[in-house]
Amino acid sequence: MRYFLLSILLFCNPLLSGFAANNPVDRFFTTGSLKTASYSIYAINANTGEKICETPQKSLSTASVMKLFTTAVALETLGPDYTFSTSLAYTGTIDPQTGTLTGNLILKGGADPAFYSSFFDDHYKDCFDNWTGQLKKSGIKEIKGQLLIDFSILDHTSIPGGWEWDDIGNYYGAGVSALTYRDNLYEIHFSSPKSAGEATTIKSIIPEIEGLELENKVHSSSKTGDHTIVYGAPGSYQQYIEGTIPVDQSDFVVKAAMPDPPVAAAKAFLKSLRESGIQLSGGINRLPANNNEKVTLLATQLSPPLKDLIVPLNKESLNLYAEHLLREVGRKSSGGPSFEKGIEAYQQFCRNKGIDTTGFYPADGSGLSRSNALTAKTLVETIKYMYDSKNREIFFRSLPVAGVDGTLKNSFKGTPLEKNVRAKTGSMQRVRSIAGTLNTRSGKTILFAVLLNNFDLTSREASKLLESILLSFYNDKLRQNRTLN
Repeated sequence: MRYFLLSILLFCNPLLSGFAANNPVDRFFTTGSLKTASYSIYAINANTGEKICETPQKSLSTASVMKLFTTAVALETLGPDYTFSTSLAYTGTIDPQTGTLTGNLILKGGADPAFYSSFFDDHYKDCFDNWTGQLKKSGIKEIKGQLLIDFSILDHTSIPGGWEWDDIGNYYGAGVSALTYRDNLYEIHFSSPKSAGEATTIKSIIPEIEGLELENKVHSSSKTGDHTIVYGAPGSYQQYIEGTIPVDQSDFVVKAAMPDPPVAAAKAFLKSLRESGIQLSGGINRLPANNNEKVTLLATQLSPPLKDLIVPLNKESLNLYAEHLLREVGRKSSGGPSFEKGIEAYQQFCRNKGIDTTGFYPADGSGLSRSNALTAKTLVETIKYMYDSKNREIFFRSLPVAGVDGTLKNSFKGTPLEKNVRAKTGSMQRVRSIAGTLNTRSGKTILFAVLLNNFDLTSREASKLLESILLSFYNDKLRQNRTLN
């Protein structure tokens, strides 16, 4: 078993001698931890395209490294300055004498992933107040009608197939929406007793969600950190949370997926209306699909440009943003608002750009689905395309830097890889991946991808394994362009 990774290293450079003996991951080889593992590794010189290392290219699960592909396709298809728009409109007529609108307000979702997002607080903070001000400028003091939500920009499917049940109720499993709001998540604030194994108490839910029935089965524990799982289907106000949080907490926060983000957004806007003195007689409802009333646009809120949206997407690994971009690429490419059109657009992009699609089976835009499968070569060819693209700087600026920021902030610190790796990582149970750029000791830039599946290692051990492989690249240990047969 000690020859598993050694074979990877030696076929890339058969002149290596004594490498395994000095390699910090050598201890893994005697444990049988990699006995059932699958791997796919590919690396090239960024400037010359020279192949540096290629293992047999197996199609493997990627986890969040899939976001690299999503970012590339979105930038090239939509453009770096592309924006989403959310708008307010009305139907009916305004009585100039009384200021009464006899008709409905329409909140039109624009599938903006960042609408009132915590990552862009300043950008949206005055949106609802500005819209209320625009109503007043239009002479509207009272509304005899409803607040209708227009969902037409997307179809009804909020999450892709293949997402696991114990993911979709949690904040990172929040589904897309025509009107996404506050990252489609809510906070559960807990307090816990001083002793382990006892029931916890939910102090508050922010924002308050009317009708939410959350069954609490969370207990206190001597373990640190959040070990809870929220279960709840999209649109369902009946949710269940179990697991543990640390003992003796006065305000421990767990984030969960909102059951119905558009309604939460509409209620927040309705509150802004009432606080400004504008009354609406009706309730909140969905705009009928066959609505043919004349609609008058009042105001529009644009998102930050795509070049800014992809920064938190990759640095913080935001599944919600990635899934929105998948849908938008499909919508713009084919006019179809469905998830399937997004996947078709991904595959067409590869064909158009000459990217090897052998073993390429995209299942979502974020990598949360285990059904995603592709090879390291597909990833590297995509990265190489972006390296040569006019959007190169924008693309690579969005990736975390080792030891500096994002999901790599605490990775590779104190090693030569610190500040020399700019990459996207991915992890889920028995999956670990990393892909991006690496500056070597000799000054070369390498484009690489490493995918590992079905290993029997701890999270720390898997990280050290990836570190060792990248260090071999950094030290120019792997330079023969040979493939193991």
